[in-house]
Amino acid sequence: MPRRSSWLFPDPPREFAWRRPLKIGLRAVHVLCAAILLGAHVFEVQETSTDPWLHATLLSGLLILLLDLHESAAFLLQVRGMVVILKLLLIGALPWLGSYGAWVIAGIVLISVISSHAPARVRYFLLVGRSGITGSRSKG
Repeated sequence: MPRRSSWLFPDPPREFAWRRPLKIGLRAVHVLCAAILLGAHVFEVQETSTDPWLHATLLSGLLILLLDLHESAAFLLQVRGMVVILKLLLIGALPWLGSYGAWVIAGIVLISVISSHAPARVRYFLLVGRSGITGSRSKG
């Protein structure tokens, strides 16, 4: 029976065919939905009209997260995983932020763009568990 840690943190990380194109497609949908959601907040569109875009943004982000976690749970210990956790916390705080919601979403978009275009040595840096865990390295 494999050790629990090898199931969470396989060495090498798990891979499957079509991961990259699937992730690129999901990311494109995610960015589109997030952009529409930001625009809706900036232009103060009724909340009921923004709900589908919020749900689509969350769903596409969740699917990307599941792809990354399938590869290895080490994703959550890397800078890029910590950025995802920060973004989820900020999205979760939106109901209590009132008129600052557009600013928070704009901040999330900026954090996302900066972190996704940071050098690989930054994005894939393991903040925790550098000895004994092989971090995921997939591109896309």
